[in-house]
Amino acid sequence: MFIRLVGVFEVRDDAGRDCTPRGSKARAILAMLCQTPDRLRARRWLEGRLWSDRGAELASGSLRQALMEIRKAFGDASDKLITDRDMAQLTDVVTDLEQDREGCLQALQSGREFLEGSDIVDAAFIDWLREERVRVDLHLGMSRPGPSQMPMPFLIRLGGLPSGHGASVGKALADSIGRMVGEFAHVDLFGAGGTAVPLDLPTGGLSLHVEGTASQDHVHLLVSLNVTNTKLTIWSQRAAVPLAEADIFGKGELPPLVFQAADAALAHFPRVPDRESGPRRANALIAGALTEMFSYDSERLREADRMLVQAQDYAEPGRIFAWRCLVRQIMFVERTESDFARLVDEADEFSRKALEMSKGNPLVLALVSQARVMVDENPEVGTVLARDAVALSPCNAFAHWARAGALIRIGDNDGALLAARQGAQIAARTAHVHWWEALSGLAALRGGDHVSAIGHYEAAHSRAPSFRAAMRHLLFLYLAVGERDKAARVYRALLRVEPDFTLDRIVNEPDYPAVTLRRSGLLDQYGPELARL
Repeated sequence: MFIRLVGVFEVRDDAGRDCTPRGSKARAILAMLCQTPDRLRARRWLEGRLWSDRGAELASGSLRQALMEIRKAFGDASDKLITDRDMAQLTDVVTDLEQDREGCLQALQSGREFLEGSDIVDAAFIDWLREERVRVDLHLGMSRPGPSQMPMPFLIRLGGLPSGHGASVGKALADSIGRMVGEFAHVDLFGAGGTAVPLDLPTGGLSLHVEGTASQDHVHLLVSLNVTNTKLTIWSQRAAVPLAEADIFGKGELPPLVFQAADAALAHFPRVPDRESGPRRANALIAGALTEMFSYDSERLREADRMLVQAQDYAEPGRIFAWRCLVRQIMFVERTESDFARLVDEADEFSRKALEMSKGNPLVLALVSQARVMVDENPEVGTVLARDAVALSPCNAFAHWARAGALIRIGDNDGALLAARQGAQIAARTAHVHWWEALSGLAALRGGDHVSAIGHYEAAHSRAPSFRAAMRHLLFLYLAVGERDKAARVYRALLRVEPDFTLDRIVNEPDYPAVTLRRSGLLDQYGPELARL
């Protein structure tokens, strides 16, 4: 008996009669048996690949029906399928991959596929088919584009979910995480509410799995992020959402979960070898640049910018220009460069390019908004961009960060504090939460609440000990509440990272990044005490 696996699936007996089963799962069973050296598979294994979403009893019954279909199609050759209660096996069968290797290679090169036209949607089978196609390519010496040139796939998979509103919540969460990852990284999204999963999905990338149950008026969700190739789990989180909650992304557990998942995805992208290129390389460089830029060290900030310049060679540069704009803002605020005019000009240039190229990416809107506010001191434009960022992506903590910064500059201290705290809550379990804590401190200081300001700045300083903005404010806030020992410790820490720091610079240099301190009156009241520290 002959079975064709490359191109249109076909079964013919020794007399040349067509014995091809009509059902796609019956054909898949034959293909899976053919692709094992002894043509033997356990029933449970077959059930797990073709009926993974059914209970054991239903899966077993479906397999029996498919095996009966194969025997009926084989007719007089039905004895070539041997089964018992545990196993299924083919005998006396040859495939085109064994009989005509050169012909199979030519067919693949002309655009045909292994098990072409399969319409089986079971995720476990799709995984098997994808991996088997790679094995066939390797076996035949088929040359395809290297993985470094391919897009970075981000695959969304839904496991068991409760019916009704519970299923809607799970799907909405999965799609929200997918969109957020798409804001941060150069990925192609597949699955759930997005693009259908192709059988020739590029290897590599990450997979998101969402499953849950309904209990006591809540849907309990388990979300995990995995490396697609190795199945290694790199991040997971649980959440409980009230089924009666109308706005599930307005508050509660889901907004932090969405942002944390995207942050974990970006942080995981490896630093790939220099010989690789494409979106995978760009993602790795961006992830590395974020680590460098949040060090607040002058040379590491320059290294972050060099990495982002490299990333522009490998992917669409819109969001990369936005990250470079953030680097300029950090350099400006942290005073790690002396040519402030250059920083302003470059921040303006990168902002313009990012907006022109990004097609409304909410992350880009947020990052550019902050540059307009902090570097250009243009809160009007920053407010508009931040408003749009929040509307488009309410789970993106950077959008709330941008909104808080803009509201501070237009004098809405209560609104700024609310936005900053909302961003801090969303970003609480990420490495960069100190940005939102510092903005909360700034808004509290603007509103005259020194105790709250100290709490937020202490949280920022503890998470990022080299963050100068937090230390500058804590220095004077500690003096304001009589904590001279703490003020002295912060002063020494500040001088280690900013040796030329002086009160005179804050007071007399208009471009020194301490507008709120100058307006607060703390410099006039407690400046003289600085000399006694």
